[in-house]
Amino acid sequence: MNDVLVTGSSGIGGAVAAALGERALTVGRGGMIRADLSLLSSTARAATEVAARRPRLAAIVCCAGVFSLRAEHTAEGMERAFVLNYLSRYLLIRLLLPLLEPGGRVVLVANAGRYHDTLGPLDDLNLRGGGRGLRISGRTQFACDLFAVELASRAPSLSVSCVYPGLVATRVFRDAHAVPRPARRLLAAAQSRLGATPESAAETPVAVLGQGSGFYGPGCAPIPIPERVSSGRRAGLWSASEDLVRPWLARATAVEA
Repeated sequence: MNDVLVTGSSGIGGAVAAALGERALTVGRGGMIRADLSLLSSTARAATEVAARRPRLAAIVCCAGVFSLRAEHTAEGMERAFVLNYLSRYLLIRLLLPLLEPGGRVVLVANAGRYHDTLGPLDDLNLRGGGRGLRISGRTQFACDLFAVELASRAPSLSVSCVYPGLVATRVFRDAHAVPRPARRLLAAAQSRLGATPESAAETPVAVLGQGSGFYGPGCAPIPIPERVSSGRRAGLWSASEDLVRPWLARATAVEA
């Protein structure tokens, strides 16, 4: 396998990159290519740099993410968790699709069908009126589910997978947004005690690189794709996402959108 782009330079992303060795090119705050993936402008710049360094890619593995219980907006006016967990993935993959080899693979590390449709209106994906609760992060995971299935249908030459790695001992709860500090400490302690190591969790997305399209759980176990995903609002989300990222698609010159 040739070069593999991995988002996230610590946690599962860092472990995936370590398992892939010199084939991996990491993107993130501490990555080989530095980028703030909660900003679409930074994501688009990263895509340009990836194209300059790697004219062809065998796969893209998206691991970067955040857990949040409150809507927060970036300087670009976008809801932060939605961009970091989903929309930056959409933009990065849209920009880099021409670099993927025939038979290339896209892997989204998310929750693979475990969340219901909490997206809300597709014309208010950035929650302009704010919001709180589990929906803030949950809707981003559902968006990844829809994206995986829709991308697979639009790009049949690719293998597109959504992976649920299980509970993993990363910093996701320690670094959570809008979660009270005592709760963060309790969640992080339970995660550390009960969760798999990032190295163990990374085995699934790495193994999925050799599988076909679909949803997978720990140990590369296939997960049935729920009907709410397969027959849900995936085409509508694609269209709404395209509208949100269009300015950055238009400005990208190094990669042909």
